[in-house]
Amino acid sequence: MAFGKLALVCGPLAAILLAGCAARRPSQPEGAAPAQQAIDPTVNRQRIHALWEARTREGVPVDFCLGPGDLLTVSVFRLPEMQAMRVRVSSTGSVSLPLIGEIQAAGRTQDELAAEIARQLRAGYMRNPEVTVFVEQFASQQVSVTGAVARPGLYALSRDNRTLADVLSEAGGLGPSAGGKILFYPSDGSACPGDPKSRGSAVRLGAGTPIEIDVNEEYQPAHENPLGLPVLGGDSLVANSGMFTVDGWVEKPGALPISPGLTAFGGISAAGGAMFPADLARVELWRAESDGTRRRIDVDFAAIKNGTQKDVTLQAGDVIKVPASPTLMVPYTIYWLLTNVIRVGAGLSLTGL
Repeated sequence: MAFGKLALVCGPLAAILLAGCAARRPSQPEGAAPAQQAIDPTVNRQRIHALWEARTREGVPVDFCLGPGDLLTVSVFRLPEMQAMRVRVSSTGSVSLPLIGEIQAAGRTQDELAAEIARQLRAGYMRNPEVTVFVEQFASQQVSVTGAVARPGLYALSRDNRTLADVLSEAGGLGPSAGGKILFYPSDGSACPGDPKSRGSAVRLGAGTPIEIDVNEEYQPAHENPLGLPVLGGDSLVANSGMFTVDGWVEKPGALPISPGLTAFGGISAAGGAMFPADLARVELWRAESDGTRRRIDVDFAAIKNGTQKDVTLQAGDVIKVPASPTLMVPYTIYWLLTNVIRVGAGLSLTGL
């Protein structure tokens, strides 16, 4: 009697088991996640190279343009009235100095301002004045840092943050939800272009198509890594949050937040780890290309462990598919039957006694 009830239970539950196994297989074809609009990598590289050319002169960053709120230190050798004198650029763009009075600072670089101070001192006070201008803080030059960073906001530039990487560091670096991609909206023009009389001092926000920066990419040539670009007032950085998907024979399949430097191995661990029947030698990673197609990357975790294959750094939108091994499915099915079907069936039989 008990055996008959057990058989009645095992039949339907075996069908449920097979259905469950099928459900564990990747439910969608390659490219399960919708492809996002990608930036043309060739054009992206060209724009990065052009910015390096525009923002450097023989490898030296261009000077910032002075503006309202900037804090300056002005010194004139052998002139007691102007020794390490700290002045702030007024809202009208000028500074007030002894002997000279009001002098326009906004729209000039620090070297140009020093030259103008020297010119006015030569007009009636000194024969060969030696003038130095040092900018302690570029309050007028601000960069917007938003998205998946620790402290998003507007950051005034200083001598200690002359590159994109420096500004990101001041913002606390990338947060745990950052997807490894940064959208960079460069301000238009160079730091201090044209005739000083015609220069504006307003902060210009970057607009138009952004430059995409992959923090995990090894840029060639290495010295043109966009994170090393000299930063200018009006630049805007947006650190994207990212998600990746793990499908197949893992404990917790689904979409998960990505973090900088996360690899395929770490992605499977984040999904609860591989289940017993998972074939870790045939894992597939599907990645969106710039033309809207998806590329398959084969991942062999056994080869990764023995060092013959490099682990793959994940990007936002990646889909990891973990298939089942036909060989391992046999013992797994037997184990599942023993621990679930027979136990349930025996319980039903005892209940009916």
